[in-house]
This record gives sequence, structure tokens and C-alpha cells, in this order.
Amino acid sequence: MTLIAVFLRLLCFYGCRVFAVLCFTMVTGDRCLLRSTFSYPMPSVNSSRTRQALGAALTLSLVVSACGRSQPPGAMEPQAVPVRVQELQPGTFEESSDFVGSLQAEQRVELKPEVAGRVTQVLISSGSAVSQGQPVVQLSPDQTQSEVSASQSAAQAAGFGRDAAQAQVDAAQAQVARTQADVELAQVEFRRTERLVAAGALSRQDLDNAQNQLTVAQAAQRQAVDSARAAQAQQQQALSTFNQTQAQVNVSQADLGFRQVVAPVAGIVGDISLKVGDFVDVGDTLGTITQNSELFLRIQVPTTRASQLRLGTPVELLSADTGEPLATGSLSFISPEVDGAGQSILVKARFPNEAANLRDGQFVRARLIWSTTATLLVPTVAVTRIAGQSFVFVAADETQEDGQTLRVASQRPVQLGQIQGGNYRVIDGLQPGDEVVVTNILQLQDGRPINAEAQASAAPL
Repeated sequence: MTLIAVFLRLLCFYGCRVFAVLCFTMVTGDRCLLRSTFSYPMPSVNSSRTRQALGAALTLSLVVSACGRSQPPGAMEPQAVPVRVQELQPGTFEESSDFVGSLQAEQRVELKPEVAGRVTQVLISSGSAVSQGQPVVQLSPDQTQSEVSASQSAAQAAGFGRDAAQAQVDAAQAQVARTQADVELAQVEFRRTERLVAAGALSRQDLDNAQNQLTVAQAAQRQAVDSARAAQAQQQQALSTFNQTQAQVNVSQADLGFRQVVAPVAGIVGDISLKVGDFVDVGDTLGTITQNSELFLRIQVPTTRASQLRLGTPVELLSADTGEPLATGSLSFISPEVDGAGQSILVKARFPNEAANLRDGQFVRARLIWSTTATLLVPTVAVTRIAGQSFVFVAADETQEDGQTLRVASQRPVQLGQIQGGNYRVIDGLQPGDEVVVTNILQLQDGRPINAEAQASAAPL
């Protein structure tokens, strides 16, 4: 600032003070105040000369005040506010609802013994992974093994008896075949002898002998048939005995298998509190095996949303800490019935769980995404409200009188929709590419110069 400017400011200040004192003296007639302000004698305010002096002082004060206001352009302009701006990009707005649901394993089975016995081995530990058919608990097998051995011996003996009976049947059937051949031969011989006797070539005695041989052959055939029938009956008895003993073997072996409790499905073993020496009875629960590789999410959706329920509707599992999606699935089941007590509809969604981060029976937050719309999103930190109207500051270039461009904050009214995450849905007032101010908003007014620093745009949601 030049010396002339300083002089004009001082002259303006003291001139205004003198003018105020003179005016007060003229109005009140209090010359004491005037004398206390100035150390030299003052003339009477009633004289024309004094009035002329006051008029001159008034004129000078106004001139000096006007000079003080006529400062060079830009000498008192506000400083630029440092801010960060974010360029708006098209994003996706989701119409969604949050619920609390429970997770259910695809398979969860209880380990129960088929026979009573004493625990001799616990082959797995709590929390371990098992495959289908893997032994998990061994019950006292010694007595059962001896029972299996005895039944196997009996079955072996019955097998021998069955084979012997089969041999007898074969022999009897062979004897029947031989006697049948003898009968046929005797019949041929009898008919030939009968023709020769009729022709007079043989005697009646020869015919009687042929008849006797035929009768003997037929009797032998009947006896062979009876023997074959008896052999077949013995064979059936031997076969029945063998089947009974074999069934006993199967039962004994099944009992032996029941003494070894195996995993019916692959999965993760739950809490196992068994110890060697414990006695367990039929139907006792020894533990659980849960197949957590896939989980079903169960959600009760109000009937007011029934018209929006569709198979395949996207579902997100949300982190309890951050609210960020942990996994994404879709509706795979919609109940045809309504829960009368809660007026809700049960829906299920399937989620993979290879990392085993989720648990059977766990309560989780879930989000059903009803629809998605392409739209513009603006950060909530960029929005201010005045008398119920929402505003944002948009960085704009303003051309000055000297032709230079100045970056300023332009206050713009906007119409906003719902909040999604940290953003408002923009209905009206902003366009893609607009740079909105997201910091130091309270220090801004419309047209205030800014020193803008670009900030990375938020990822479209």
C-alpha cells in the first residue's frame, strides 16, 4: 500500500471523528465536549463563520470517506479456500431391504450307535474334518467278532450239507434216467416178443418173460423217481439251513459294523465329549457332523414385499462390523405358505462357504436387492441444507474483468433421493462430470474463490 493510501485512510478516520463531534456540539450546544476534544479555543457555533467551517468539515469528511472506499479492485478480495472436489460419475442405485436371517447347513447329522457297547477308541477330535464312511468311534468288538466267527463256521457246515444234498439229487436224477432207459428197452422187447409169439416163432413162455422184465424195469423207475424226490427234499432243507446260517453271518457282521460308528456324511465334527471306557446305549447322541461347504440363509420377509419376491433375486450377506458384503447369492426357495403369527414369508438363499467363515445356526445381516437403477450419486458430505432445501457447491470457472479465470464455488440447489452407503441419489440439479466440493463446505459462500484439489471419485455402487 502506498503512502498516499495510508494518508487517505488516516484523514478519513480523523475527519469522521471531527465531523461527529462538531455535529453533536451544534445540536446540543455543549462546547465542553468540543473543548475536551481539541486543545485550542473554539469559536462560537452561532457565528456564520463557524457554520461555514462546519460545512467545509462535513464536505471534507464525505470526500475522504468516499476516497477511502474507492480502493483498487481486488485489494480486499477474500482469500481462496483450499478444498477437495470430486467429479461425479454415473453409478447404480439399488432399491434394497435389510433383514436378519439365520444360516442353516446343507447337512447336519447326529452320530448315534446302532448297538450298545463300551467305547474302546475315539478316532476323531472335535472340529476335525471327516470324509463319508470314515470310522469315528469304536465300541467293544471282541465278543461280536467271536459271534461272527461261530456263525461263519455254521454257515460253512451248512454249505457242505447243501453241496452234499445237491450231489444226492444229481445221483438220484441220473438213476431215474437209467431206469427210464431200462423201461423203454423192456417195452420194445415186449412188443417184439408179442409179435413173434403171434406168428408162432416164439412160445408163450417167452412172452411172459418179456412181460416180467418190463414190470421190473417200471418198478425200478418208480423207485428211482421216489429217491430223486427225497433227494430234492433233502436239498431244499440243506439250502434253507445254509440260508439261515448265512443270514446269521450277515447279522453278526452287521453287529460288528455297528460296533464301529462311521461318519454318514463328509463335514466338520462338532463337540465330542466321549472318553475311552464310556458306555453308550442304542440311540445315544455321540456328536454331530455338519457339512458347512454350502449354507442356506433363512429370512422371514414381510407379506408387504410378497409381490417383489422372485426366484433369483440377489441377496448379500453383510459384515456385522463394516456392513460390507461378505458373500453374494440368490433366492432359491420361496415358501408357498405365510407364517400366520408374523405375517411373513420364508425365503432361502444358497451361499458357498469354502473358507468356512460362516457357521451353521449363525444369525447374520442380509440385504435383498429388489431392483437396480442407473443414476448419479453425490457424496453426503457435499450436501448442506438451508430451510429444508438441499445445496451443493460446484467448482466453476469465473472470468474476471482483467480476462483471467478464477476458480469459485457455485452454490447450486439440488433434489435428492434416498441414501445408499455414503451417497445420495441425485434426482435433479447435477450432471455427470460436475465437480462438487467435499471439504471445508462451512467456509464457503456462493462465488467464494477456492483452491480445488481433485479427489478420486467414489466407486459406483
